[in-house]
Amino acid sequence: MNKVIPLLPCPDVRTLVAFYEQLGFDVLELQTSPNPYASLQLGAIELHFWGSRRNVPAENSSMCYILVSNVDELHDNFAKLIKQHTGKVPRSGIPRFTTVRDLKQDRRFTLTDPGGNTLYIGTPVNKGEIAFYRTLDNEKYKKRFAVLYDIVYSKEDPAMAAENLSRYVIDKTSLNDLDHAKYLLTVLDIQKKAGQLMDDVELKTLLEIHQDENENWKRIKNKYSGIMQQD
Repeated sequence: MNKVIPLLPCPDVRTLVAFYEQLGFDVLELQTSPNPYASLQLGAIELHFWGSRRNVPAENSSMCYILVSNVDELHDNFAKLIKQHTGKVPRSGIPRFTTVRDLKQDRRFTLTDPGGNTLYIGTPVNKGEIAFYRTLDNEKYKKRFAVLYDIVYSKEDPAMAAENLSRYVIDKTSLNDLDHAKYLLTVLDIQKKAGQLMDDVELKTLLEIHQDENENWKRIKNKYSGIMQQD
């Protein structure tokens, strides 16, 4: 059997073990001295950590990608457990936990643990399937919108997106209603994440017009609800 197991740094293995135990991981090994080391497992996911006081979480650039069959199920379970143990889901700082995002290659969320290690956890997009929220039908604006979308959800930099929103302005009158709703969703999420005043009037009007007209509009409605309910 071939298997790759990431070996990640942290300042204190006991803190890391406690964090991952809250997420449902089992401890395979824990050694605190002379060479701090820990290994944990959740289903087919196995993570190993080595500890040193020299490791600084804020300066840690270690990361790994974890491929899962159902990213939404795992995300929702982690979110429930984090909130159960800490009272809230941390969206900034260390540790932090993002919402699920639709990207070009996959649907994913990001988890940064107390050691500063970043785990990208995702389910690949099926061959030929488009990233629904990232894609506009409008030929003139589809590329511009995709760049804006990726700044927010791939680079995970809503502040940068907010600062540069004027560079990605789209003539909303030239969009069909579904494209219009996707654009408004992204702008609304930028406003939410950047701590700005949120303007959802146009989007609510579109949702009232189309309601549950088809699966696409149900997806728009669900994402809108998710944005408004974010901690």
